[in-house]
Order: sequence, then structure tokens, then C-alpha cells
Amino acid sequence: MNPNPKVLILCPYPLGISPGQRFRFEQYLDVLREKGVDIDVRPFLDMDTMRILYKPGHMFKKVVGVVSGFLQRLLILPRVFAYDYIFVHREATPLGPPFVEAILFALGRRVIFDFDDAIFISKTSKVNRIVAFAKWSSKIRFITRHSTKVAVCNNYLVNWVKQYNANAVLLPTTIDLDYHKPIAKPPLTMRRPVIGWTGTQSTMVYLELVREALAELQTRYDFEFRVICDVDPQFPELKNYRFVKWTLASEIEDLAGMDIGIMPVPQGEWEQGKVGFKAIQYSGVAAAPVVSSTGSGHEVVLHGKTGFVVDNDKASWVNALSSLLDNPGQLEAMGRAAREYIDERYSVRSQVPTYLALFGK
Repeated sequence: MNPNPKVLILCPYPLGISPGQRFRFEQYLDVLREKGVDIDVRPFLDMDTMRILYKPGHMFKKVVGVVSGFLQRLLILPRVFAYDYIFVHREATPLGPPFVEAILFALGRRVIFDFDDAIFISKTSKVNRIVAFAKWSSKIRFITRHSTKVAVCNNYLVNWVKQYNANAVLLPTTIDLDYHKPIAKPPLTMRRPVIGWTGTQSTMVYLELVREALAELQTRYDFEFRVICDVDPQFPELKNYRFVKWTLASEIEDLAGMDIGIMPVPQGEWEQGKVGFKAIQYSGVAAAPVVSSTGSGHEVVLHGKTGFVVDNDKASWVNALSSLLDNPGQLEAMGRAAREYIDERYSVRSQVPTYLALFGK
């Protein structure tokens, strides 16, 4: 076994662009290199293509960028014998069949397959509906079956992987607690508490699960409801509603301003594939998380100790949030306990040994 393994990482996006990549593997790159792992990262899309990818128009440049991505994948194949492991995050190519992975398997390369969503389910949104037909979600089973190891983020995905490959590795999506950390705030008795949610346009529809509960709470408590997102979901019925547009520069300060973080999740197979990352982020900044009992929030939150796990009905949400708003001391204690729990199981520090073991170290 090479004491300093050389690893080729094949990923969809340039570094520093995708939240999924940032928290799945990018934040480990420095520590892996410090431990003697030689890393070579090769994204499918280049930065110029990423700048226009989700903008209207620019079709010719987008096509050129995608074709260039396929060309780069072909050019790297003759060099794969220089690497001890090939780490594939989600897929080597975002469109079409898994021809790159098939060649790697045929060449006997050791492939570590990593994913953090139920990407074996075909999921169409307004953003990807034009290319959804070409996503080829069935390839995930093929890649899973033939990979040396498969790293996934929660127990639901571990069990799915084990249908096809015994070498399933539970590797939660994590945060760096030197980055996600609390900020100094006045005591709750001297200010309005902040209930918050963070997410993207694709998941903000989940907020409908708590809209009525928040409206009822407003009749009894004085609180701010803060939404951090790329699009404003709008809560005109709430008098102290605040929308904060997500930016990388202010993401931690905005998150850390919360006292309670909510994670409503509907019942669904796609949702079961999530790691409960919102709850991980809330906990990292010592905001007490309140999460749905659906999905994997119950793995991230210890009910009654580090937060609350609730059913998706108005009464359950109202009762859990009322308990925290009525007891500032309990709220602050849960926030501290939540951060400690994340440090044990969902921090970069806690998962470095798991990452090293992927590459035989």
C-alpha cells in the first residue's frame, strides 16, 4: 500500500462554487495533503462556463463548455494509471451514460464513488428540466455496483448502496467548526429572538409546512422570522419577517444571528437521501434546531437534548417552538449541546479518519 497515495478527484464543478462540493470534500483537501495524500482535482465544467450556466441565453458558449468537459475527461483517461485511487463525486460526467466510469472499471482502477443525495431517483425541476432526460439517473446503480467503495451521507443511503455493493461507507456531510461558529449576542431577555431557515429556491417550498404554525406563534410571541435564501419566499402575514439574500461572505454571520433554526422536510424518497445539513449548520453556530421527523433530521438532532424532532403538523411545530421561546435558558443550553454533538459526529475533525481510510491510510 502506497503510504502517500495519489488521488484523482473527478467532480462536476470548479472548486469554491458548489455548496455540495464544499462540504463533501473540498474542506478536507488541505488536511488530506498534510497527511500525505497527493490530490489532483479535475472538474467537468470550467469557471467561464459556470458563470453563464444558469443564465438565460449563451447557448453556444454553454454547449462549448460541456463539450470541452467531455473532451477533458477523455484526455485524462490515458493517465489514470498514475493514480492509486479515482474519487468520483456524484458522477464523472453530468450527462449521458457512465462511459468514463465504465472505462475506469475495465482498466481495473480503484474507484471511490461519493454522493450525498438520492441521485438514483430521476428528479426534474424548473432549473434542469431541459436536460433532465439526459441525466441518465440509472447509471448510479451501475457505478455503485462496480466501485471499490461508496461513500454516502446517511443511513438511508448506506442501506440503498448495500443492495449493490457491500463496501458502503457512512461519511456524513460535515462542517468546519472553526468556520461555523457562534457570534456574541445580547441575552435573549434583552432582545427579540430569531427563528430562522436557510436554503435555496428548490427547497423553500418546504416552508409551507410551517407557515400556519409561525402565524399562530406570532399571536403569542414577539420574534423575528429570518429566511436566508437566493429567492424571497415572502411571508407578508408575519410582522417581523426578514429576508436575507445568501452570500458566501456573510453566510456565517447571518446564520449565527439565529437562536432557533428550523428544518421542515416533507415525506419523500428524495428527502430521505438528505443528511439534514441545515440542522448541522444551525447546530454549528449554536442555534437550537427544530426539525421534521421525516428525512434524516433525527440522526442529526437528539430530541429533547440538542433540539426537537417534530411531526409535520401545526400543533407539533407550535409546541416545540413555544417551549424554546418560553424558556430562554433551555434554548441557549440546547444550542450549546447541539454544537458539541456536531463536533463529535458531523465536523471535519471527527471525519478525517474516515476520509483517510478511503485511501488506505
